[in-house]
Amino acid sequence: MQNRIIFPSLLIFCVSLLFGCAKIATPTGGQRDVTAPKIITVSPNNNSVKFEGNLIKISFDEYFTLNNPTENILFSPPLSKSPEYSIKGKTLVIKFKDTLQPQTTYNILFSNAIKDYHEGNPLGMFHYSFSTGDSIDRFKIKGKIVDAKKLESSKDFFVMLYKNNIDSLPLTSLPNYITKSNDKGDFVFNNISPGSYKIFAIKDINSNNKYDLPNEEIAFLDTIVYSYSSDLDSLSDNLKISIPDLTLYSFVATDTIQKLQRYENPMAGIYIFPYKIPVEVFSATGLNNSYQYFEKFNTSRDTVTWYFKQTVKDSLLFKLVADNQVDTVILKPYTQKQVRGRNRVKEETKLKVTAINKGEYNKPLTLRFSYPIQPIDSFDVMICTIGKNNNDTIIRKFSVPDSFVTQIAIPLEYIEKKSYTILIRDSIFWGYNNTTNDSLKIDFVAKALKDYGTLTMNYTIPSDGKRYVATLYKGETPIITNNLSSSETISYPFLNPDSYRIVIFCDDNENGKWDSGDYYNKKQAEKTFIFPQTITIRAYWESEETFDLREFK
Repeated sequence: MQNRIIFPSLLIFCVSLLFGCAKIATPTGGQRDVTAPKIITVSPNNNSVKFEGNLIKISFDEYFTLNNPTENILFSPPLSKSPEYSIKGKTLVIKFKDTLQPQTTYNILFSNAIKDYHEGNPLGMFHYSFSTGDSIDRFKIKGKIVDAKKLESSKDFFVMLYKNNIDSLPLTSLPNYITKSNDKGDFVFNNISPGSYKIFAIKDINSNNKYDLPNEEIAFLDTIVYSYSSDLDSLSDNLKISIPDLTLYSFVATDTIQKLQRYENPMAGIYIFPYKIPVEVFSATGLNNSYQYFEKFNTSRDTVTWYFKQTVKDSLLFKLVADNQVDTVILKPYTQKQVRGRNRVKEETKLKVTAINKGEYNKPLTLRFSYPIQPIDSFDVMICTIGKNNNDTIIRKFSVPDSFVTQIAIPLEYIEKKSYTILIRDSIFWGYNNTTNDSLKIDFVAKALKDYGTLTMNYTIPSDGKRYVATLYKGETPIITNNLSSSETISYPFLNPDSYRIVIFCDDNENGKWDSGDYYNKKQAEKTFIFPQTITIRAYWESEETFDLREFK
């Protein structure tokens, strides 16, 4: 009897245990490691003196990898021979191949050179110093590098100090000290000797610590700088001697050598000539033809486009003169291309028409054409007004009196908040490339004055006799540009609700455009000022701001 009672109980327990085990979840592996390797020991110790060996050992709390040590481990003063790096377990071993200078403080900057083995978390900036003499230098210089045009932080710049104030040194010689700017553009020279220095910074493309490529970004100061004692950093703010941080503005020097790039022929009748730098004076001579074409420069004047009036059937020879650059080009007839089995001819038989300023209160409806169009004595535009109770349709007549027109305005009177449909029948507009338009149907709702906002900006300009150029931007698109020679208030009406920004530059040479710097001629980039806040424009709202350039250093 007892056995019959115990057996069912044991069976029930086993079944329960079985189903309970089935609910065990798969291990997640724990949280992801987001910490960088930590330094445990350094041999010799940081800031040690009387260094005589040729090895430095740095041990970490975990396994690690080296990230491009040639660029991310910097020695000051620079070494003529790169050291040898090896990893032994969790220890980095640096072996010098150079004979170190006597009585000299050496600095090693690790800039994201150490990363943990599994997740790649970087150690960040780590500074190590030692001296071959009896003492460590205790002087420093610090500052920041800023993009001269965008006023954004310039990271990963190699910043260099030279003990001699000779302009050719950054072009020919290695610096006495070198460091690197961090993600915020900040840099610091620690443990350097007292004295005066020439300071220079580059985005070193070819990793030779010299400014020798035209497209390398550079930054420099016109005056010498002085190191100061690190002990000053420990003083309280009210006792600390005023030592301003340096600010260097980076730029890419303007290329002054003009060059014609390879011309483009995107469709029949269109030839595009891109130049390396903006063109001031341009001329063209046909050497074997008398073809007529329409010529158009882009806003920056570094690209000229030709639209031919006749179909180009034979190769044409032209002499192009852009400033002092002379080129002879052969323009070949357009060759049709296959696009996934479909011939582009079908697309190019139609003249593309784009409508802009639809329903704008202060701007006329404008049609833009993909190719210059021929004159038209008269054409009809049907205007349909759509309302709740009734619809109204009128027909207005317009003309295109000029040749080679790429856009035309259709000025119409609108009733605010009314819905409109604009109709233009097909084959009205004919391009000089023998293309014509499909029928056009343009729908929009007419805007009201209350749909716009107004910005009033009070500009305060320094009394320095210089001219300043202020530009209102929506995103990256310039909206309005004004020249300022004195303080004044400017109103910007009819702004669509959006975010705007204002950029001003000091137009030193009064050519109306921002100019970069030139180290060879000791010319800094033209100074830029950016309004510190994003300007939000709301409908039926007037905003007023003050931009005082005297507040900017």
